[in-house]
Amino acid sequence: MLVTPSRSNARKATPRRRARPVQALPEPRSKDGRERILAVAIRSFSEQGYEGTTTAGIAREVGVTQPLVHHHFGSKEALWRAAMDELFVDVGKITRGAGTTPEERLLDGVARFVRFVAARPEVTRVIAREGAVASPRLTYLVDRYLRPAFGAVVDAIRDGQQSGAFTTEFRPELILMLMLGAGSHPFDVTALFRESLGIDTQSPRTREAVVVLLSEILARGLLRAPLR
Repeated sequence: MLVTPSRSNARKATPRRRARPVQALPEPRSKDGRERILAVAIRSFSEQGYEGTTTAGIAREVGVTQPLVHHHFGSKEALWRAAMDELFVDVGKITRGAGTTPEERLLDGVARFVRFVAARPEVTRVIAREGAVASPRLTYLVDRYLRPAFGAVVDAIRDGQQSGAFTTEFRPELILMLMLGAGSHPFDVTALFRESLGIDTQSPRTREAVVVLLSEILARGLLRAPLR
């Protein structure tokens, strides 16, 4: 005689479905994740410096795991170098392909420099931080990006002095320092200029006004006529 199991027994005999494991949210696509990490790293290194920046903090701001940062870059030092390579990659274009005469080379370089630092104020902030104390990081920036660009400007000034087009009263290196400071400072401290003087240094109009002002100071004053 066959015994039919009761409904309760049948329910007990039915295997229960296992709950699906909760899957973690996927990491951003490799390329997108790397670019987002670099963007945040550039800003952090420029605002907080190398010591104040952590890979954990960068990962938290990007919204990825810290191991992903190390997967892409290996270490904090390697991340810093990658960030600097991204930030300074166009520095060489400032002096490349400028005019033929010393004056054209210099004034073209001034205009390109002002427009460059206006677009990437992080460059000025990084140089100010790393330039204060000698370190392997400063050596990396100087050897890889700054020395060739600085040398091209100094050579243009020296050529103009030797040809008689520029005054010889001032050392070319000091003229370069003046250009770097005057051309970049307004775009480094944008909040200061806005709050104290009501000037929006991030506007294209102000940027071009700085180009004209610095070019005229050099062309009409320091590089032509001796100061009286």
